[in-house]
Amino acid sequence: MYRDACVMGRDSNKTCSGRQIELMSAQIPNTETIAKILLDEANLAFCETAERKDEKGKRTLDGSGWDDGKMDGEYDEVDYQNILEWQLKAAMVCDTHPELEATTAELFQKVNADNAEEILKQIMEDENILELAKGAVIVFMLRFPTVQSFVNKGHPLVLAADEYMLENSNAQNWKDYQHIAYENRWI
Repeated sequence: MYRDACVMGRDSNKTCSGRQIELMSAQIPNTETIAKILLDEANLAFCETAERKDEKGKRTLDGSGWDDGKMDGEYDEVDYQNILEWQLKAAMVCDTHPELEATTAELFQKVNADNAEEILKQIMEDENILELAKGAVIVFMLRFPTVQSFVNKGHPLVLAADEYMLENSNAQNWKDYQHIAYENRWI
């Protein structure tokens, strides 16, 4: 399940590229939850793109909507460049495929236990939706490398009102993102 570059340590943590990644025993998210997370994150890329300082056709790494003071403590400095690169990729997809904002919102509303497998297959086959979702999950894991960092920073998911996001007593939300990232070999 984990990349060969990762080495299991004595304390049940993994060290990947010099970074400590917390391993948690977790309930594996169901297909509906995975599809909802991927669609929600792909759709949120359009909001983040709208908040950028640059404009369509003139995108740069410096155009990120993140401002250092406002996001203080939200990421490790060593990961900031990677975060900016993923945000830039997402903005470019949003610019060239604006129809995906409506598509991801519609699919999110339609996904349920009965059709989740089919919708997840659609997500995985659409390179642009997948690029948006993948980038968001990677950025999430860069910002919150441990479950404690996720809970401590007051991430909106911890405060979410959506039923599928409310399993916070054991930080299941973070574990869902971690599962998606590892299962797809994105980190």
